[in-house]
Amino acid sequence: MTGVRFYIRRFRKTVWGPAVLLWLGWCAFSPPQSRAQGQVTISASVDKSVIHIGDLITYTVKVTRDPDVKVKLPAVGENLGGFEIRDYQVHKPRKEGGKVVDQFDYIISTFDVGEFEIPPIGIRYTVPPDTTEHLLRTEAIKITVESLKPSEEGDIRDIKSPVEIPFDWRPWLRWGLAALVVLLLAAALFFYLRKRRRGEPLLPKKVEVPRPPHEVAYEELEKLLAQDLLSQGALKRFYSEISEIIRRYVEGRFQIAALESTTTDLLAELNRLELPEEQVELFRRFLSLCDLVKFAKYVPGGEENEEVVALARRIVDETKWVEPEPEAGAAVEEPVPAGEVPATEGKEA
Repeated sequence: MTGVRFYIRRFRKTVWGPAVLLWLGWCAFSPPQSRAQGQVTISASVDKSVIHIGDLITYTVKVTRDPDVKVKLPAVGENLGGFEIRDYQVHKPRKEGGKVVDQFDYIISTFDVGEFEIPPIGIRYTVPPDTTEHLLRTEAIKITVESLKPSEEGDIRDIKSPVEIPFDWRPWLRWGLAALVVLLLAAALFFYLRKRRRGEPLLPKKVEVPRPPHEVAYEELEKLLAQDLLSQGALKRFYSEISEIIRRYVEGRFQIAALESTTTDLLAELNRLELPEEQVELFRRFLSLCDLVKFAKYVPGGEENEEVVALARRIVDETKWVEPEPEAGAAVEEPVPAGEVPATEGKEA
């Protein structure tokens, strides 16, 4: 310490000592040059300094400058130490108290635990008319990253028992329905092809219950008479149709091919049926009149026309099927109730 004082006293006694002290005093009291060139300030802040792992931090940088100062903002991919930049937003410049404020935000995060530091960010600016670039840096900011707190129950727990998954019948049901539809379609196709090969209709025709032959004959006779062919002079047509009506009746009533038989053959078939002679004679007279008009060009009179109609009706009336009536006095058995013994004609002595 004594040696240092010695050298200081010797420095003051030299010629350069007073000059150096004068220069230092002038520098201390002279005004700063930056105020004449413009003023720029920079600040950095975070919305939270203690976070959990994975949380997002908004890191904001503000540059306050004079309107004539030109500033180069940091790049988007600025190095922020151990933090990842998730998003970046540059705000429009705004005026505050005669100054221009430039603001940009970084959304950052990290997945490490511990003490971290956001390093300083530098901006470059110029103050016209000077083109010299000046560098201004923010201050470093410390961030504490904590792990997620474990639950009060503790980190280590017992292994849970296996969960029994219920059997899902829905896929099987869908496949079963699909298979059923395919089988139904295949059966329908087979049925259609078989019917088509046989020339049968797809749907069965409605089977009509055949009407009694005498009802059909009565109806056809009435329709024929309603045509009034006799008054029109269509004698041959009238006799041909009334002959066919009776012949169709004979086919239905006696199962004889009457339409394809001659009059002689038809009468022979009727004789073999052992019909009463009077009925056979009705057929003979009716068929003879019809043959005379159809084949011999015979022109019948009015009485003969009425006779042939009457003969046709008598043939149907006398030969039609009639349900046999029960004989008079015939005993009708009545059902005997269960558990009772039927009564006998005589009583035992």
